[in-house]
Amino acid sequence: MKTLTTRYLMACAAIGAATGVLLIPAYFVSFAISAAVPLAYAAIAGVWFLGPVVALAVLRRPGAAVLTMFLAGIINIASPAGPSAIITNLMVGGALELGFLITLYRIWRPWLFFLTGALFQVYYAISAYAYFNIDDMTTAAQVAFFVLLFASAAIFTQLGLIIAKRLTAAGVARGIAPAPVPAAR
Repeated sequence: MKTLTTRYLMACAAIGAATGVLLIPAYFVSFAISAAVPLAYAAIAGVWFLGPVVALAVLRRPGAAVLTMFLAGIINIASPAGPSAIITNLMVGGALELGFLITLYRIWRPWLFFLTGALFQVYYAISAYAYFNIDDMTTAAQVAFFVLLFASAAIFTQLGLIIAKRLTAAGVARGIAPAPVPAAR
């Protein structure tokens, strides 16, 4: 099976465009609240997972998350992030793709989506610690920040898997993705 068929590229473009449109208001909100209300920011941070999770779960092919998020990043240039949105989106898409790359794109179980997302959130939490001056917050606020960050990632990963399942059932991936993955035992 060729990797870069027109159908595959068009599917990535469609998912990327939808993700880009979804992320424009997310960028506006996150830029407005991140410094003043970091707990609210942590609660919405998982929205960046939606596009790459849908792309990987529907297409089950190498590069789907990266290509999808690159295209979303181009659309997100219209947000307050400007051109840096491309880098941010590529970082998220690449990070979520890593778990599947490590397994040589042979495992497509939901647990791998959640594990990969959680590992990325660990990295993100460490970088966010300095940016948000989390050590200046109360212990309860620190715990709440990290709980919200990880819960947001899990919720949006689950939402992405639900959307992907419905798109697959509707036949969106027919002729693009490999044969369906058997149900988990």
